Parts: sequence; structure tokens; C-alpha cells
Amino acid sequence: MEAGGMTNTWNIVKEKGRLNMFDFNPDPTLRQSFWSLFVGSVISGFRLQFTQSTYQRIKATPTEKTAKRMYLIASLLFLFVSALSAMTGAVMFAYYQAKGCDPLLANQVRNPNQLMAKMLPEIFKDTPCLPGLFLAALFSASLSTMSSVFSSMSAMFWEDIVKPHTKPMSDKQAIRIAQLSVLLFGVLAIMVAFGISSIKGPIPRILDITGACMSGATLGIMLLGWFIPTANALGALIGGVVSFLFVGWVSVGKLVSSGVRVNDKLEPASTENCPRFNISVLANATEYGHIPSGIMWNGTNMVTEATQASIATGPQGLDVLYSLSYKWLLPLGMCLVFIVGPIASRFQAQKPVDPSLVVPVCDHLSSCIPEKIRKKFRCGVKYSGKDEETIKDEPDIMDELVSVPENSLKAFDDNNVC
Repeated sequence: MEAGGMTNTWNIVKEKGRLNMFDFNPDPTLRQSFWSLFVGSVISGFRLQFTQSTYQRIKATPTEKTAKRMYLIASLLFLFVSALSAMTGAVMFAYYQAKGCDPLLANQVRNPNQLMAKMLPEIFKDTPCLPGLFLAALFSASLSTMSSVFSSMSAMFWEDIVKPHTKPMSDKQAIRIAQLSVLLFGVLAIMVAFGISSIKGPIPRILDITGACMSGATLGIMLLGWFIPTANALGALIGGVVSFLFVGWVSVGKLVSSGVRVNDKLEPASTENCPRFNISVLANATEYGHIPSGIMWNGTNMVTEATQASIATGPQGLDVLYSLSYKWLLPLGMCLVFIVGPIASRFQAQKPVDPSLVVPVCDHLSSCIPEKIRKKFRCGVKYSGKDEETIKDEPDIMDELVSVPENSLKAFDDNNVC
């Protein structure tokens, strides 16, 4: 309503170039294009299925059918909440465009992540308590997510680090250690929050850059075990480490290098209604690298050259790699595991693979291919549901057990042989 209605809001967003996700330019250094948004978002969403907090939620469901239903409902709700987030950004931009004063250019806020906290008190200034309730709900949602993360980290810390290397202890002692680990992780999280607070840009971009090194390695290791039967623990370890180090190196380069590609910034909202002030005030303010809060000039002519950096020549050397879009970092890490993992696995003897732990991609996607060809892609793994010809060639061990007399099986069981 403040922006002039739904139709006017849509027109403002469209005219100002905010609906630009259908850019099919294949250049991977573009900050966002259709390919980076689609591929990067799909893989990023797939990564969420392999987090410890997701696993604990799966374990809380009584049956596999219930877990699948939970995944379906959560996926639909995730898309709904994501759409609401995009709409929030669109409405926020249209609101300040209609108001005629971009708070970022007016230096009323220093970070785009502060825009929501600024807009809410303005919109609901005549409604008592509502701004506080909204912001409280916003921060409560963030804290709820953090509590799940800390709970997951505490569980992994106890099960994988403390429990295997300590003597058996009581449940009370185990709970106390878990509680102390949560406190430790909370302190580390606060330190990390202070560290990344100086990084400019939206929070999702910051999270994609700083977390891609670990997320890409984790997702790559899980999918490596699913789809590559010849992969083993050595290959997963080496592939994960290489992915973590390489993507981490690129991520740090993106944040610290001054030669990375600077993508064209979107047109800001109007500043025609921002408060006027004397030009000398601007000179004194910009000399110290900032503009006093609440003051701005009329029009945008004075800021376009100052706020939009341009590089005459493109990035050179390693800066080309550092200019890779933040949406491609996670897919890059996953691909590195798939490349390095199978090669490193050849240095360790292959062990028999449980068919239930491997996904026969060729059988699912190319059922029209002759069985002899599909058999080669199974890498020696015997899956259930094969045709009669394969079963004759490779008799199942259960067929052999059926022919064993019942008294023999009982003897095996009595002697604890099986």
C-alpha cells in the first residue's frame, strides 16, 4: 500500500531491472545468471539433506514413509518461504522508490542486511508494539536455527570425538560434556559473527562464500558413496580434503583480492526526496569515508560515479578464478570430490560393496541400454531386480542358503558360527 499497490510495486521492480534472473549468459564470473541461480540453488538445496540437523529430524520420524512425507512437506514450505523472502525484497525496494530516498545511498544504513530492521519501524510506527514483535519473531527464528546447529555439533562432538577416545561414563557426565560443548561452539559462533560482520553484501552471499568449502566437500563425499561403487574411504578423505582446501582458497581470494571482477550494480532507488545539505558538508564527510546518518543530497548525479567502480580491463591471472560467481563455489567443491575421489580410491584395495548403499544410476536412467553394457557400469556390485540372465550368471547367496538343511543352520547358530 505504501508503494502504491501491488500493480505499481510490480512495475517498479520490473522497470528497475530486479527481474533479471533469465540472463542466459554462460559467463561463470557473472554474479548471478540463470545458470548459476538454477544449478547453484538446486545443488545448495540438495546439500541441506546431508546436514546433521536434518539427519536428527529424520531419526525422529517413526517410519521411512513418514520421513519421505516430511521431506515433501518441508520442500514445499521451503519454496513458499523463499518466495516470501523474494517478495519482501521487491516490496522493500518499491517502498523506498515510492518514498524517494534510498537508505543505502543516504547512508541511513551501512549494510543491506539492515534494511528490514529499518523499514519495519517506519511502516508500523502508528501501531504500538508491532515493530518490536516483528523483530523479536525475526531474531527468534534465527536463534531457533542456531540452536539446531549447536545441538547437531554437540551430538557429533560427543559421538565422533569424545566417546570413542574416553572410558565409559554415566549419562549425567555425557550430558554435562555436551552442554559445555554447546557453550564452546556458541562462543566460537559469536567470534565468527564479529569476523564476518565486516564483509559487505547480503547474508546469503556471505554464507555461500564462507560455507561452500565445507558444504561442497560434504555433499561430494555423500554423493561419491552413492554413485561411484569403486570409491572407498581413502578416496573420500583425499577428495574431501582437496575440495575443502581448493574452494576455501578461492573463497578467501574472492574476499581479499582487489582485482576480482566487479559486476554492474543494479540501479538504486530514487533519492529525490532525501534531505538536502550544503556541498561542503559532503566534501568533509566523504573525506573521512562516510556520510553522516540522515543527510543526503537531492538527485543521483553526484553518487553514480562515486559508488560504481569500474575496471577497464578484466581480471588477470588468479583473479579470474577468484571472480567465479559465489553460486558456483559449492558445485565446484562437489565436482572436485567426484574427480579426485575415484582416482585416490585406486590406491586402496576395494572391498565388497553393500548394494543397498549404492544408487545404480545407469539402471534408473538408461533402462533401454542392453544389460551387458549396464552391467559394466555396476562395477561388480550385484543389485536386486536384475533380469534372469544376470541372475543365472551371478547366483545370489540367498539361493545357496535355501538349499542348506535346516538342522545345519541350527547347528551354525548353536555354535555361534553365523
